[in-house]
Amino acid sequence: MPETYYAVFILKILGEKVEDRDKLVNYLKSSLKMNPHSVYFVLKTLDILGEELPDVSDFALERLRKAMGRVAKVTKDVHELESGITATYSFDMPNVLREVYSLVTVLRLLDVECEEVERAKKFVEMFRKDGGFGVKDPTLEDTYYAVNVLRKRDKGAIDFVMEREWKDGGFSKVPGSYPPYIEDTFFAVESLHVMGIRYKNYRTIKYLSSLQNADGGFRRSVFLGTSSLEFSYYAVASLTRMR
Repeated sequence: MPETYYAVFILKILGEKVEDRDKLVNYLKSSLKMNPHSVYFVLKTLDILGEELPDVSDFALERLRKAMGRVAKVTKDVHELESGITATYSFDMPNVLREVYSLVTVLRLLDVECEEVERAKKFVEMFRKDGGFGVKDPTLEDTYYAVNVLRKRDKGAIDFVMEREWKDGGFSKVPGSYPPYIEDTFFAVESLHVMGIRYKNYRTIKYLSSLQNADGGFRRSVFLGTSSLEFSYYAVASLTRMR
């Protein structure tokens, strides 16, 4: 399902026709499963195609409550996060920030205004560390999920992201580390956009362009050579955002 979204996104951005559109729409609707991963990618793809979205708001609301509730059971207060949520959650459960982000995105696509989305904003604040966000340690990926839920300018998060900008373009997992990776560059560029920062760096554009392979796709880093739809999506989305 993610690959379908990546492919449709790239085709639409490049102004290409989506072949067998009706078959694709039927496939998306028939393959929809009631889990955060499926509803996120199906609705995002249908939205790009300009199709009517299935109403999965009841599922999204209930699952969002459960996701936040599960973590609440792990710790009694925010001060126990370091020994509670981060230790227990990372071993026993999938990434809660990704799940909350996915479900909030679905509710926003459906134009559902509710108390749970406001609760989700307070919830992700519990995972703030050193300016960024993380279930365990703060990362660009988790920060991307959190700032997309918060949707506000955040100086601490902006500084956290920019500290990971590699001097020759792209973004690294930790400050000063090499090489930069295509997914971290995407998470950084998109996070800055959500926080109202118009990031455009010629060196980053040049770095992303250097990752394109002869088959037209993009690889993960200067050392990893296989193209994939996921890496190509990260590149096209980032380059488009900096256009």
